[in-house]
Amino acid sequence: MTSPRVTPARLCAITAIIALALYATAMSGHVPLAKLPQALWNPDPGSFGEIYLRFSLLPRLLVAILAGAALAFAGTIFQQILKNPLAEPSTLGIMSGAQLAITLLSLSAVGLSSFEREMAGLAGGLAAVFIVTALATRAGFAPMTLLLCGMVISFSAGSASVILALFHHEYLRSVFIWGSGSLIQNDFSNVTALAVRMIVLMPLLLLFIRPLAISGLNDSSARSLGLSPNGLRLAVLFIATVLSAVVVSRVGVIAFVGLAASNVARLAGARTFRLRLLWASLFGATLLLLADGLVLVSTPFMGEVPTGTVTAITGAILMLVFLKAAPPSPTQEAPASRPRSQVAASTRLLLTASVVAACAVAVFSLTDRLFIREIDMADLFAGRWPRVLTSASAGIMLALAGSVTQAVTRNPMASPEGLGVSGGAGLGIIAAFFLGGMASPLTPLIGGIMGAAVSFGIIVVVARRRNYAPAPVLLSGIAIGTLATAVISLIVASGDPRASYILAWTMGPTFRASGIVAIIASAITFLALAISPLFRRWLEVVPLGDGTAKSLGIRPDRARAILLLFAATLTGTATMIVGPLSFVGLMAPHIAREIGMRGHMRTLLTSAAIGAGLMISADWLGRIVDFPYEIPAGVIAAFIGGPYFLWAICSQNKPARR
Repeated sequence: MTSPRVTPARLCAITAIIALALYATAMSGHVPLAKLPQALWNPDPGSFGEIYLRFSLLPRLLVAILAGAALAFAGTIFQQILKNPLAEPSTLGIMSGAQLAITLLSLSAVGLSSFEREMAGLAGGLAAVFIVTALATRAGFAPMTLLLCGMVISFSAGSASVILALFHHEYLRSVFIWGSGSLIQNDFSNVTALAVRMIVLMPLLLLFIRPLAISGLNDSSARSLGLSPNGLRLAVLFIATVLSAVVVSRVGVIAFVGLAASNVARLAGARTFRLRLLWASLFGATLLLLADGLVLVSTPFMGEVPTGTVTAITGAILMLVFLKAAPPSPTQEAPASRPRSQVAASTRLLLTASVVAACAVAVFSLTDRLFIREIDMADLFAGRWPRVLTSASAGIMLALAGSVTQAVTRNPMASPEGLGVSGGAGLGIIAAFFLGGMASPLTPLIGGIMGAAVSFGIIVVVARRRNYAPAPVLLSGIAIGTLATAVISLIVASGDPRASYILAWTMGPTFRASGIVAIIASAITFLALAISPLFRRWLEVVPLGDGTAKSLGIRPDRARAILLLFAATLTGTATMIVGPLSFVGLMAPHIAREIGMRGHMRTLLTSAAIGAGLMISADWLGRIVDFPYEIPAGVIAAFIGGPYFLWAICSQNKPARR
């Protein structure tokens, strides 16, 4: 129940007052406070401070208001038309798609005009939302399917952008600064452009306000009143995507403003769609203004931080708070599994032989010798066995972590990458790198394990109240993954000389693997395989529900915590080796179930073999595709995993035959 003291108007007023106070504080450093009004509106400023205020800070303030309002408006429209309170441009992949398109165009053209960048962003955003909606159509636009598709598109497009930055770091630094959501302005051109486009697009969307209010109930009610839900959905999605892409192309990626503004408006008492649209737009404007005010005030102490990074961090935290504060979900029953045929012993033998063959090919492949004929086979083996052993260990660890994660969350589409655990491990590794360097392999290992454990702990705290329902668990992972992406983008945009190393690590390179790293990784892998059978009873009983577990003498909270800590340790270690995104933790258990494995332990061990084969193959392909140059193994695995993830979603939502 909403407190009578908290109203949308009061929240907007408080946020606006704080934001304007921060702006006034930042401006007072250039012009005395008493002269601010005159300096802001003086058409012919004299001093440098007055020029800076007039042509930089004033348009920056206006751009923050316009961009925040537009993103919140579009986010509310997305949530209404898709009947998903957690949909917005960033969770649907629109922003990542627009950023990737602009990055590609920046590499192919010497200089980009604002119009060309806008057209590229529009094309990328429309392509992303087209893919997401096309995949979700078969599931009737189910919220879970939309979130999964949007997450995969965002991760895949973001991964591609980072790959381009890895190979063209110096050329794309300005693009990454823009992509991080920098609101720095030099004139009023963006203010004018945003205002004109909002004046055209927002009234167009307002024409659909009554049909949208009706379609928010259900499709059958809309049809009974003469509406075409699919036609309405496509038209509104197109216009809202154009509005979002225009903002992205002008100011960069500003994530979670639409999500936060709409949900805050709802929690503050805006119950109807019309009220949410109004107050979410106002709150989005003040929220982005507040974030930018914080950036301006902190600039003298820590340098210019892109505003989009601040909104991504605060928006991710707000998402976690919303999920934690949401009412508890009903107890979730264990999902019914599809019948599987028993796997023949020959199938398991063939799988083992395939992994051994992959190891042999990866170690003894003669691709290099076609170019370097004098190379000795012993030297070739000495250089390759550490990376092959490291790749296999990472694949096994991610597969084990994925199997445990899916069992604990009762969600066959969960994975360490999708749940943000890899992102949390990445944050821990980055922190360890900047604080202690990479002199010892134990430093990033400890950092990665701690980061993974913290992120898993956050997910447990947030999702426990919702009975580990898939949507809250996945959204918690999206929030944590967004934090990791924001930090990496911030490092790249900062120009820090260590940024190239961080970028290379995020792509999962194995060519730096040394003998000591391979031995440590394999030792952890063998230990994990050795203790996995000890979790057999927990893995069989915990997914059946807390009531069943308690009746069998198992404390579900304790079992779940230990299993998640086990998965977090494996994820943190593997992330140090192959980067924060590979989808192996999703693919390996899913493939194991598809070939007929039944029982959690059989699935666990089969997944381990499949994970090893996937990572070894990815490492080998990355070495030969563009020889003598190398594509990191994590990149190959991610590009295989993204489409596989989408195919798995579609296959799960395939309508049953009658």
